[in-house]
Amino acid sequence: MKNNLLITISRQFGSSGHQIAEQLSRSLDIPLFDKDAIAQAAKDYGMYARIMTGDHPTPTNSLLYSIAANMYSLNQSGLSFEQQVSMAEEETMRNLAKEGSCIFIGRAADAVFIDHPNRVSFFIHAPMEWRTKRIEQLYDLSTSKAQSMIKQMDRKRAAYYAERSDTSWGFAPGYHFTIDSSVLGVSGTAELMLAFLRTRKS
Repeated sequence: MKNNLLITISRQFGSSGHQIAEQLSRSLDIPLFDKDAIAQAAKDYGMYARIMTGDHPTPTNSLLYSIAANMYSLNQSGLSFEQQVSMAEEETMRNLAKEGSCIFIGRAADAVFIDHPNRVSFFIHAPMEWRTKRIEQLYDLSTSKAQSMIKQMDRKRAAYYAERSDTSWGFAPGYHFTIDSSVLGVSGTAELMLAFLRTRKS
């Protein structure tokens, strides 16, 4: 466990961060855990999970039932349900990290594993114009709607991170490596990140 490599990736919406993380996972032959994979792992560990969709989750749009139910009673120490969900999610992430080297994308993972000796944190960003064009094509949206979606998702990610860290989301000194994915594209960015990891180990 002491030698396990733990990679955390934060990214702006529309920066191709998930695709880059997938390529890095394949190159290193280690698992990638995103929100859905963490929720599934919580279920596998004997917890129940519910991934919030919007501000008012309902049984019809919940991916899993309740990430906190098995670990924390509803009234434990006066914690809100959202706090219990967060605690259970972090516990799941820590359990996954104990199993071997892995990559976490999102979920404020760099804050969760701030004291991990082999953590390497990345932040992937790209210019608004580049991200807008990508989201336009990906979701068949107008320019204004694509930009609105990008701003909304970035605000949500920043707010989620702020609840779990004293450092601002996207603040360069808070990460080991930040990169503009529009310069090299998905494959080039993944290769550069891989080179950074290999140089760090040598």
